[in-house]
Amino acid sequence: MKNIKSCEWLQENIEHVHVFDAGIVNAGEKGEYCPQAIIFGAKRFDIKGALCAPDAALSSTMCSAQQFQAEMRQLGVNNTDTVIVYDDKGLFSAARAWWMLKSMGFDEVYVLDGGLVRWLELGLPTQVEYSQARTIGDFVAHPKAGCFIDKQAVLNAIDDPNTLLFDARSYKRFTGEEPEPRAGMISGHIPNSKSMHYASVLDGNKCLKAISELHERLKALGVEGKSLQFSCGSGITACILAMIADECGYQDLAVYDGSWSEWGNAENNLPIETGEV
Repeated sequence: MKNIKSCEWLQENIEHVHVFDAGIVNAGEKGEYCPQAIIFGAKRFDIKGALCAPDAALSSTMCSAQQFQAEMRQLGVNNTDTVIVYDDKGLFSAARAWWMLKSMGFDEVYVLDGGLVRWLELGLPTQVEYSQARTIGDFVAHPKAGCFIDKQAVLNAIDDPNTLLFDARSYKRFTGEEPEPRAGMISGHIPNSKSMHYASVLDGNKCLKAISELHERLKALGVEGKSLQFSCGSGITACILAMIADECGYQDLAVYDGSWSEWGNAENNLPIETGEV
């Protein structure tokens, strides 16, 4: 797989790569992110802190290229380095870190299959505090247009037969049968979107299912020849679906950064549907 590395691979190559914990607290939960362990040598990739746009209305808004570049340098990342990202849930927010780096023109980034869950199952080495960069890196951001899109881009494409939007939230959130975990959100989904819950792409070990299986599923949902957009609750798990689509060879991929946190806000008066599709 071109975007995924196994825990066994990382253990063998851990001295030659940057490892980042990109875990976050679940929506609706309070408190600071506090994993049960940290993979040996890992540094913190702070999606909702140092790598979030300051003063943004939403808690995980992608920061500017300038801010991203400065933080990557502080973390010791060079243009020629290799980065491995993971989270504490198997696969939840790590793909967001992967997509952020990809959007800034950095290609040597991979997601750790099974994340911390799999690492601990294998009894591989951990530590209790994050590592710190020993030197300042020379990372240079080369932002790619269209990787992240706003609500207007989604709105413009709702009736476009050549564009398909996938929603990574659970199916009952998609249909409006379950309330949103964030207060004040309308339930339902973006018109003409397709449901593909991010958890459904994982196996019992919190690793990705076979890419051939996921590819067939995407094809059955009608992705061939279309531009693909991805949404979720806050632009985090949408990146898992973007990663899968990229793994399957699809191009013209975009993540709706605001996702349902923005779209489901009644103040924005955006079109919302409920029920099964």
